[in-house]
Amino acid sequence: MKLKDQSTEMRILEAAKSVFLEFGLYGARMQTIADRAGINKALLHYYFRNKEKLFDCVFEAALDRYFANMEVLSDERFEFVERVHLLVDRFLDFLTEYPQMALFLIKEVSANQNLFLEKVHARKKGNKTLLLALKEAEMEGKIAVSDPLLFFVQLISMCTYPFVAHPLFAVIAADNQSTWDHNALPSLRKAIHEFIDTHLKSV
Repeated sequence: MKLKDQSTEMRILEAAKSVFLEFGLYGARMQTIADRAGINKALLHYYFRNKEKLFDCVFEAALDRYFANMEVLSDERFEFVERVHLLVDRFLDFLTEYPQMALFLIKEVSANQNLFLEKVHARKKGNKTLLLALKEAEMEGKIAVSDPLLFFVQLISMCTYPFVAHPLFAVIAADNQSTWDHNALPSLRKAIHEFIDTHLKSV
């Protein structure tokens, strides 16, 4: 019975992840989540009393995964530029698992900035953000970069926008006898690493 309960909860969380990523907190409906999980709404409420509780579980799990990736920025075994390369690989893997996460975060920040920041600060657990790590590395003379903020914006955009705009790129590619799908990821990854090597130098 316990195993069955765990299986049901996992189905609910997976269904909720897909619904929240697609519709956001305020657009998601418990009935939609129940339908995707293959259960009735009453059973869904038995596991999670309300949508906000369910959202917390899904969103915080995603944030935990995201900020766990940031740990590499403090790993002294690697030169700083190599840490950025490793972070990008982890970030792209994260976005492959959560392809709608970037768009979802934009929606949530627009809807309730304070709630978003509250959840982020609660899950960060002391991990440095990329922008802060870049500014510190530049001040300590470890890297040469023309503008840490601009580099950060460009790098994050290169990582996230292909996922945010995937439907647009897929339509444009198909209309021009080409294909934009998961098979493009290796080429995208290579281009991002080349961007890092061009614009971020060890000192």
